[in-house]
Amino acid sequence: MLKLTLVFAFLLSTFSDNHIDQTRVNNNPLNTDCAKKKDLLTGKMIYTTFDEPATNEGGRAKLYKALSNVRLDSIPNGASTRFTVSFLVDVDGHISRERVVRDEVGKIGEQMLKIIKSFKWDPAMCNGKKVATLTTLSTLMCLQ
Repeated sequence: MLKLTLVFAFLLSTFSDNHIDQTRVNNNPLNTDCAKKKDLLTGKMIYTTFDEPATNEGGRAKLYKALSNVRLDSIPNGASTRFTVSFLVDVDGHISRERVVRDEVGKIGEQMLKIIKSFKWDPAMCNGKKVATLTTLSTLMCLQ
């Protein structure tokens, strides 16, 4: 019988890629410490720092429990592999710009994104204001 060990690392930070303008925007009238960048694909402002991270309905424990139901048919016995997905949580809690960043065996990242999108999300907060953030979820799966 296979024993599955899942290790989740929820990294609530901006995933830097070529689609985000790397210059900071200095038109912040509230003089907050929350940094933001312009997304070159959508033209929207995406916050790279925030006071409270975006959260899914039910919290991390509920998300991790749902992610533990991912089908693992494509992972060979005794294998250990890492999966990373990235997605934008907009100011209205809508998930967009989702993508698989790392999936060494195929189709697991897509399943993870489908589960992530099934949850209702509350956006990140900066000084009491809802803000859009790019979120990355890394998972290490070990079959023993």
